[in-house]
Amino acid sequence: MQQSTTKGLSYLVSYTWSKTIDIASDGWYCSEGCSIENPYDLNGSRSVAGFDVPQILSISATYQVPIGKGHLLGTGNRVADYLLGNWAVNGIASLHSGVPYTITVCGDIANTGNGSCYERPNLVGNPSLSNPTTAQWFNTGAFAAPAAFTYGNLGRNTIRSDAFKNLDFSLFREFPISEERHFEFRFEAFNVFNHPTWGTPNSVLNQNNFGVVTTTQSTERQLQLGLKFYF
Repeated sequence: MQQSTTKGLSYLVSYTWSKTIDIASDGWYCSEGCSIENPYDLNGSRSVAGFDVPQILSISATYQVPIGKGHLLGTGNRVADYLLGNWAVNGIASLHSGVPYTITVCGDIANTGNGSCYERPNLVGNPSLSNPTTAQWFNTGAFAAPAAFTYGNLGRNTIRSDAFKNLDFSLFREFPISEERHFEFRFEAFNVFNHPTWGTPNSVLNQNNFGVVTTTQSTERQLQLGLKFYF
Protein backbone atom coordinates (compact mmCIF):
# COMPACT_ATOMS: atom_id res chain seq x y z
CA MET A 1 0.00 0.00 0.00
CA GLN A 2 1.38 3.39 -1.00
CA GLN A 3 -0.05 6.72 0.07
CA SER A 4 0.93 10.35 -0.45
CA THR A 5 -0.79 13.25 1.26
CA THR A 6 -0.95 16.96 0.64
CA LYS A 7 0.43 17.67 4.11
CA GLY A 8 3.97 16.45 3.47
CA LEU A 9 3.55 12.83 4.51
CA SER A 10 4.05 9.88 2.19
CA TYR A 11 4.35 6.24 3.19
CA LEU A 12 4.62 2.76 1.76
CA VAL A 13 3.51 -0.42 3.52
CA SER A 14 4.29 -3.88 2.16
CA TYR A 15 3.26 -7.17 3.77
CA THR A 16 3.87 -10.68 2.46
CA TRP A 17 2.50 -13.92 3.88
CA SER A 18 3.82 -17.09 2.29
CA LYS A 19 4.88 -20.66 2.84
CA THR A 20 7.55 -22.58 0.93
CA ILE A 21 7.73 -26.38 1.15
CA ASP A 22 10.29 -28.63 -0.46
CA ILE A 23 11.94 -32.02 -0.09
CA ALA A 24 15.40 -31.07 1.12
CA SER A 25 16.28 -29.11 -2.01
CA ASP A 26 17.98 -26.31 -0.05
CA GLY A 27 20.94 -28.57 0.66
CA TRP A 28 22.92 -29.13 3.83
CA TYR A 29 22.84 -26.02 6.02
CA CYS A 30 21.06 -24.14 3.18
CA SER A 31 23.94 -24.59 0.74
CA GLU A 32 23.53 -25.97 -2.75
CA GLY A 33 22.61 -29.62 -3.17
CA CYS A 34 20.04 -31.92 -1.62
CA SER A 35 19.82 -32.95 2.02
CA ILE A 36 17.81 -36.18 1.90
CA GLU A 37 18.40 -38.06 5.13
CA ASN A 38 16.95 -41.39 3.98
CA PRO A 39 16.89 -41.94 0.17
CA TYR A 40 14.22 -44.63 0.66
CA ASP A 41 11.87 -42.20 2.40
CA LEU A 42 11.79 -38.92 0.49
CA ASN A 43 8.73 -37.61 2.32
CA GLY A 44 10.63 -38.01 5.57
CA SER A 45 12.66 -34.97 4.47
CA ARG A 46 9.65 -32.95 3.31
CA SER A 47 9.15 -29.75 5.30
CA VAL A 48 9.22 -25.99 5.03
CA ALA A 49 12.23 -24.91 3.02
CA GLY A 50 15.34 -23.55 4.67
CA PHE A 51 14.61 -20.18 3.03
CA ASP A 52 10.95 -20.08 4.11
CA VAL A 53 10.08 -16.70 5.64
CA PRO A 54 6.31 -16.74 6.22
CA GLN A 55 5.81 -13.10 7.21
CA ILE A 56 7.59 -10.02 5.88
CA LEU A 57 6.54 -6.49 6.82
CA SER A 58 8.20 -3.35 5.45
CA ILE A 59 7.13 0.19 6.29
CA SER A 60 8.73 3.37 5.00
CA ALA A 61 7.62 6.96 5.51
CA THR A 62 8.84 10.44 4.63
CA TYR A 63 7.57 13.59 6.31
CA GLN A 64 8.26 17.13 5.18
CA VAL A 65 8.40 19.25 8.34
CA PRO A 66 5.77 22.03 7.84
CA ILE A 67 8.04 24.95 8.69
CA GLY A 68 9.05 27.74 6.33
CA LYS A 69 7.67 29.56 3.34
CA GLY A 70 4.48 28.04 1.95
CA HIS A 71 4.03 25.71 4.93
CA LEU A 72 1.67 25.63 7.87
CA LEU A 73 4.25 27.10 10.24
CA GLY A 74 5.68 29.76 7.96
CA THR A 75 7.17 32.71 9.85
CA GLY A 76 6.57 35.36 7.21
CA ASN A 77 10.22 36.31 7.48
CA ARG A 78 12.30 35.36 4.44
CA VAL A 79 15.53 34.80 6.38
CA ALA A 80 13.85 32.84 9.18
CA ASP A 81 11.94 30.68 6.69
CA TYR A 82 15.17 29.86 4.86
CA LEU A 83 16.98 28.92 8.09
CA LEU A 84 14.15 26.92 9.63
CA GLY A 85 12.51 25.42 6.56
CA ASN A 86 13.20 22.56 4.13
CA TRP A 87 13.64 19.84 6.75
CA ALA A 88 12.38 16.29 6.29
CA VAL A 89 12.57 13.00 8.17
CA ASN A 90 12.48 9.47 6.83
CA GLY A 91 12.15 6.05 8.42
CA ILE A 92 12.28 2.47 7.18
CA ALA A 93 11.13 -0.40 9.42
CA SER A 94 11.78 -4.01 8.42
CA LEU A 95 10.40 -7.03 10.24
CA HIS A 96 10.28 -10.66 9.16
CA SER A 97 10.01 -14.14 10.61
CA GLY A 98 13.07 -16.11 11.54
CA VAL A 99 14.40 -18.72 9.13
CA PRO A 100 14.06 -22.44 9.92
CA TYR A 101 16.97 -24.76 10.61
CA THR A 102 17.51 -28.45 11.31
CA ILE A 103 18.99 -30.13 14.36
CA THR A 104 21.49 -32.80 13.30
CA VAL A 105 23.84 -35.27 14.92
CA CYS A 106 27.27 -36.11 13.51
CA GLY A 107 28.32 -39.64 12.73
CA ASP A 108 27.03 -42.42 10.49
CA ILE A 109 24.60 -43.79 13.09
CA ALA A 110 22.25 -45.30 10.48
CA ASN A 111 25.22 -47.00 8.78
CA THR A 112 24.54 -45.58 5.32
CA GLY A 113 28.17 -44.90 4.51
CA ASN A 114 27.65 -41.14 4.84
CA GLY A 115 30.02 -39.85 7.49
CA SER A 116 28.76 -36.26 7.56
CA CYS A 117 26.24 -34.73 9.96
CA TYR A 118 23.33 -35.91 7.82
CA GLU A 119 21.14 -37.53 10.44
CA ARG A 120 18.51 -35.95 12.66
CA PRO A 121 18.14 -36.93 16.34
CA ASN A 122 15.12 -38.09 18.31
CA LEU A 123 12.81 -35.51 19.87
CA VAL A 124 12.42 -36.45 23.55
CA GLY A 125 11.08 -33.20 25.05
CA ASN A 126 9.89 -29.65 24.36
CA PRO A 127 12.65 -27.69 22.59
CA SER A 128 11.08 -24.30 23.36
CA LEU A 129 12.35 -22.04 26.14
CA SER A 130 10.32 -19.24 27.70
CA ASN A 131 13.39 -17.00 27.88
CA PRO A 132 15.96 -18.08 25.30
CA THR A 133 19.42 -16.54 25.50
CA THR A 134 22.47 -16.61 23.26
CA ALA A 135 24.01 -19.13 25.66
CA GLN A 136 21.03 -21.48 25.19
CA TRP A 137 18.61 -20.63 22.38
CA PHE A 138 16.54 -23.78 22.80
CA ASN A 139 16.19 -26.64 25.25
CA THR A 140 19.20 -28.78 24.35
CA GLY A 141 17.90 -31.61 26.55
CA ALA A 142 14.93 -32.10 24.21
CA PHE A 143 17.08 -34.03 21.72
CA ALA A 144 18.84 -37.38 21.90
CA ALA A 145 20.96 -39.36 19.47
CA PRO A 146 19.06 -42.26 17.87
CA ALA A 147 19.98 -45.88 18.46
CA ALA A 148 22.52 -47.52 16.17
CA PHE A 149 21.27 -48.41 12.69
CA THR A 150 18.20 -46.16 13.01
CA TYR A 151 17.08 -42.69 12.02
CA GLY A 152 15.81 -40.12 14.50
CA ASN A 153 12.17 -39.06 14.59
CA LEU A 154 12.82 -35.31 14.44
CA GLY A 155 11.58 -33.56 11.33
CA ARG A 156 13.60 -31.27 9.10
CA ASN A 157 13.64 -27.48 9.67
CA THR A 158 11.59 -27.72 12.86
CA ILE A 159 13.08 -24.70 14.69
CA ARG A 160 13.40 -21.06 13.65
CA SER A 161 16.05 -18.48 14.36
CA ASP A 162 15.39 -15.03 15.83
CA ALA A 163 12.83 -12.85 14.04
CA PHE A 164 14.46 -9.92 12.22
CA LYS A 165 13.67 -6.40 13.47
CA ASN A 166 15.35 -3.23 12.19
CA LEU A 167 14.67 0.51 11.95
CA ASP A 168 16.65 2.95 9.83
CA PHE A 169 16.17 6.71 10.26
CA SER A 170 17.34 9.76 8.37
CA LEU A 171 17.06 13.51 8.78
CA PHE A 172 17.76 15.73 5.80
CA ARG A 173 17.58 19.37 4.82
CA GLU A 174 17.76 21.19 1.50
CA PHE A 175 19.60 24.48 1.04
CA PRO A 176 18.17 26.06 -2.13
CA ILE A 177 20.52 28.17 -4.24
CA SER A 178 18.47 28.52 -7.40
CA GLU A 179 15.57 26.75 -9.06
CA GLU A 180 17.84 23.97 -10.33
CA ARG A 181 20.65 23.95 -7.78
CA HIS A 182 20.67 23.10 -4.11
CA PHE A 183 22.71 21.44 -1.39
CA GLU A 184 21.29 18.56 0.61
CA PHE A 185 22.51 17.67 4.10
CA ARG A 186 21.71 14.18 5.40
CA PHE A 187 22.07 12.49 8.76
CA GLU A 188 21.42 8.75 8.59
CA ALA A 189 21.22 6.11 11.31
CA PHE A 190 21.08 2.43 10.37
CA ASN A 191 19.66 0.12 13.04
CA VAL A 192 18.96 3.26 15.02
CA PHE A 193 18.08 1.41 18.26
CA ASN A 194 21.15 -0.86 17.94
CA HIS A 195 18.86 -3.86 18.38
CA PRO A 196 20.60 -7.19 17.69
CA THR A 197 18.86 -9.89 15.68
CA TRP A 198 20.57 -13.11 16.62
CA GLY A 199 21.81 -15.59 14.05
CA THR A 200 21.22 -19.33 13.87
CA PRO A 201 22.62 -21.22 16.88
CA ASN A 202 24.88 -24.23 16.56
CA SER A 203 22.48 -27.03 15.66
CA VAL A 204 24.75 -30.10 15.87
CA LEU A 205 23.76 -32.24 18.85
CA ASN A 206 27.13 -33.75 19.70
CA GLN A 207 29.18 -30.56 19.61
CA ASN A 208 30.23 -28.59 22.68
CA ASN A 209 28.47 -25.34 21.76
CA PHE A 210 25.17 -26.99 20.79
CA GLY A 211 22.37 -24.43 21.11
CA VAL A 212 24.77 -21.47 21.45
CA VAL A 213 24.35 -18.37 19.26
CA THR A 214 27.64 -16.82 18.14
CA THR A 215 26.52 -14.57 15.26
CA THR A 216 23.95 -11.92 14.40
CA GLN A 217 21.78 -11.39 11.35
CA SER A 218 21.88 -7.64 11.85
CA THR A 219 24.74 -5.17 11.95
CA GLU A 220 25.47 -2.81 14.82
CA ARG A 221 24.16 0.76 14.68
CA GLN A 222 25.89 2.88 12.04
CA LEU A 223 25.74 6.68 11.79
CA GLN A 224 26.77 8.78 8.81
CA LEU A 225 26.65 12.38 7.63
CA GLY A 226 26.51 13.46 4.02
CA LEU A 227 26.39 16.60 1.90
CA LYS A 228 25.32 16.53 -1.76
CA PHE A 229 25.19 19.24 -4.40
CA TYR A 230 22.46 18.93 -7.04
CA PHE A 231 22.76 20.85 -10.28
